[in-house]
Amino acid sequence: MNMRLYEKVVEWARAGKRVAVVSIVQTVGSTPRKAGAKMIVTDKLEIFGTIGGGCVEADVILAARDVLRTMKPQVVRVDIKAKNADEIDMLCGGEVTLYVEPVMPDYKLLICGGGHISKALARVCEGLEFRITIVDDREQFANNDRFPGVDTIMCDYGDLTRHFIVTPFTFCVVVTRGHSGDEVCLRQLLATDVPYIAMVGSRGKWAILKKNLKDAGATDAQIGRVICPAGIDIQSITPEEIAVSIAAQLIQARAKIMSGATP
Repeated sequence: MNMRLYEKVVEWARAGKRVAVVSIVQTVGSTPRKAGAKMIVTDKLEIFGTIGGGCVEADVILAARDVLRTMKPQVVRVDIKAKNADEIDMLCGGEVTLYVEPVMPDYKLLICGGGHISKALARVCEGLEFRITIVDDREQFANNDRFPGVDTIMCDYGDLTRHFIVTPFTFCVVVTRGHSGDEVCLRQLLATDVPYIAMVGSRGKWAILKKNLKDAGATDAQIGRVICPAGIDIQSITPEEIAVSIAAQLIQARAKIMSGATP
């Protein structure tokens, strides 16, 4: 496969697009491309590469759309002989078998805060296939010694979404050391379309922040997206237990996204 195609898969996936890789696995008779030819298709029906054009690609693009909806691979067979001459722009008379495979999206986890719960949550989520970013405004809490396994560390709550690219597959947990840090982060995150925003805190704390956010211009719909308290109710007490409850909720939210449902 051309290296540029691999690079395009990574580029589109990291931009939050769903991507399917289409590969010709077998041909019979006269066909425009042979086994090994590949193309990629996004959920927006963007295309890179080619498997021969014409009716073959038209049929496969429809199949790719279904694959990206279900995130389950499909084997597609196209009988070029059965197509009318008017449907194709080449004189071929063979059959093509293709494998259409979804590329799992790049799941990002943004943890706002570098305290005890964040440290425990990062440790749990390292094995759950999330690309983890930690942000805290204190250097002693935002460093690789404290978070050795994360992908990115930031040391400023301001301009979060300018320095961190959010996608439809970004999950955000807000657990800073105080109301002001939580509010700064939430204001920015509510302006995005991330599918999961959760805040660690009491219902009393959330009531205060909801009022502040609404006074600052946030809509009821935006505020209603925040899950507080974060995590599944398992009667958790310690930072490690709270981290487990949040990790379970993240897994649940990710599964809903994969199924096409709203988290």
